[in-house]
Amino acid sequence: MSLIDIHCHLDHERFKQDLDKVIQNAKKAGVKIIISSGVNASTNRLILKIQEKYHDIVRCSFGLYPIDVLAKEIEKGESDGFQRDIEAFDVDEELKFIEKNKDKCLAIGECGLDFSWQTGKEQEQIPIFEKIIEFALRIQKPLIVHTRKAEKECLDLLEKHKAKNVVLHCFSGKRSLIKRGVELGYYFSIPPVITRLDHFKMLAEEVPLDKILTETDAPYLSPVQGERNEPANVKVTIKEIAKIKKLSDKEVEDSIFNNAKKLFNF
Repeated sequence: MSLIDIHCHLDHERFKQDLDKVIQNAKKAGVKIIISSGVNASTNRLILKIQEKYHDIVRCSFGLYPIDVLAKEIEKGESDGFQRDIEAFDVDEELKFIEKNKDKCLAIGECGLDFSWQTGKEQEQIPIFEKIIEFALRIQKPLIVHTRKAEKECLDLLEKHKAKNVVLHCFSGKRSLIKRGVELGYYFSIPPVITRLDHFKMLAEEVPLDKILTETDAPYLSPVQGERNEPANVKVTIKEIAKIKKLSDKEVEDSIFNNAKKLFNF
């Protein structure tokens, strides 16, 4: 099997006690590559260390999470109440760090816009995201984009800057915005929570197989509510997509792995 998890958070506190086991579970499930994403300065450095330790399977994506770039709020987990501290950092300094280490990452992300907190500072995220888009284009890295409650605004900015190599991670926009993303040539990564959220079933129907990727967003978005998610669960998403597309698991798995190879150039 050749499975890939293009977006998760192996640096998360919830993996601290048993990351070796989580990695072994992924390998047993047939996962060949796990892209672990940072969200701020400290996590970007943590995922580099994780990549060094598990270099046979883990790759990293350097992130500048929209809430962290403003350092205004506390983010809650998907449904389990888990919280993490939001870290203030200098965006320009972090871009310098990323450029210096660009050969050690496969992508820039997660980055994007998050308007779900209603802090009154939403518009301040926009120029920062534009700076990140331009940076990714300059260093020729794909973007893994977070779009919570700002799906249209993200698409507008990506189109404005003529970004091409884009993953819309866990995209919750309406059908018309999904179609627009497809027309723009963007990829959509689908999490295992597809088993219990009809929105992602609809997304899998609408998006051509050659533009679909698998992610877990682990430890979030588990196929079983209340359980910690793991990279091994991409196999759950494969089975669900295969059912929806009326294809074999192998056809879906091979197509998605090839999509990832094309986008991330590994």
